[in-house]
Amino acid sequence: MHSLYEIETTIKRSSRAKGLSWGVSEEAGKAVRVLEQSKFQGLESFKRLIDLGLTKLNKLLDVGQSDTSNLCPIHFGIFFLDQSHNKDLHRIHKFKNINEPLLILPFLTKSAKNNLLYFDFKSSDLNFTISPGDIFFIDKNVVPNNLSDFSLTISAQRKSLYDQSSWDYLYKLSLETFVEETEEKKISGAGAGLTDND
Repeated sequence: MHSLYEIETTIKRSSRAKGLSWGVSEEAGKAVRVLEQSKFQGLESFKRLIDLGLTKLNKLLDVGQSDTSNLCPIHFGIFFLDQSHNKDLHRIHKFKNINEPLLILPFLTKSAKNNLLYFDFKSSDLNFTISPGDIFFIDKNVVPNNLSDFSLTISAQRKSLYDQSSWDYLYKLSLETFVEETEEKKISGAGAGLTDND
C-alpha cells in the first residue's frame, strides 16, 4: 500500500503527463487523495478516466454551455469549486452526462464547506446530497431511528482500495514528468542544483 502523499503526487504527475495543466493536475491529486482517505476507490476511478483520454473529455466552462455531454469530472468539480459562491448559480442545473462521477465528490464537499452550500445530485442511477457539515447521503436521504444487528470497526489503518497494476501504470506515467539528470542540467538550474541546503 502507498501513502496518501504518494497517491496524490502520482496522480498529479500522471495528470500532467496526460496533458492537464499543473494547477488542474494538483487539484486532481488532492481529490483522489481525499477519496482514498475516505475509503472510496479514487485511484481506480482516476485510472479509468485516464484510459478514456483526459483531453477527449469536455470541460465545463459555463453552466449554460450547449454541449454538456462527456464531461470531465475534474473540470466539472473545479468549476463548481471556483464558481459556486456566485449566487446566480444557486439553482437547478441539468447536464447530459459525466464520466467517473465519484471524482466530483471531493470538489463539491470542499465547496459546500467553504461556501456553506448544499449540493443535491440526482440521476436515475445515483442520488446524493452534500452539506457544509461534511455530511452526505448516498441514495437514501433518511436515516432510520433504529438499527439492529450492526457492527462498528474502528481502525487507524487505511486499506488499499486499488489494484497494484493501476498504481504501477500511473506511477510509470508520472515518471514522464521527470527531467533526466545530467551535469549540464544541474549547472543550468534544473533539479535541486549543485548544493542541497535543506
